[in-house]
Amino acid sequence: MSDPAPRIPQITEAERSDEVREMFAAMANVGKINIDCNHVLMTFAQYPALTRPFLQFNRHLLTTSVLPVRLRQAAILRVAWTRRARYMWASHMRTSLRLGLTGPDFEAVKQGADALHWNAAERTVLRAADQLCERSDLDDEHWNALAALFGRRQLMDFVFTIGTYVLLAGVQNAMRIQREPDLLALARQYGSPDEQGP
Repeated sequence: MSDPAPRIPQITEAERSDEVREMFAAMANVGKINIDCNHVLMTFAQYPALTRPFLQFNRHLLTTSVLPVRLRQAAILRVAWTRRARYMWASHMRTSLRLGLTGPDFEAVKQGADALHWNAAERTVLRAADQLCERSDLDDEHWNALAALFGRRQLMDFVFTIGTYVLLAGVQNAMRIQREPDLLALARQYGSPDEQGP
């Protein structure tokens, strides 16, 4: 298992400006990230004026969002799987394992909302995630089902999370960001969306 060559290289030590160092310092304590081993951050550092505000926003989705963590992670994984976002899939498996999700959850994400594994709330979230990915909208049935689970801020966090991770899937795929060795190991263990059929 290997990834295609990146289209935008990771930043080198010699290329790190004061702006890049400030961006890395701001990220250093978020989720105990080892920035030098994170291919996304090392690539995004090529353009800190663009990516620093985005990373600050994304930090909210992963640290201060009011969505239940399990539902948030299942939804992000579903986006990654359906968008064939191999980096995002492996990265969020790593995050999800730390947060209590397991291999059976990953297998069920691949199947979607109809997998017998899920409870009613999880099915609702996965169906809504699929519809947002497919239509960039939610019909009244899906919106009302979510509204029965979530308050207004949770609804807003949910639609922003799905929209953001659809965007990130395209960015990471188009830039050909390569998975780190531990992410490749997770993909070998649990599968990868780029191994799906047509």
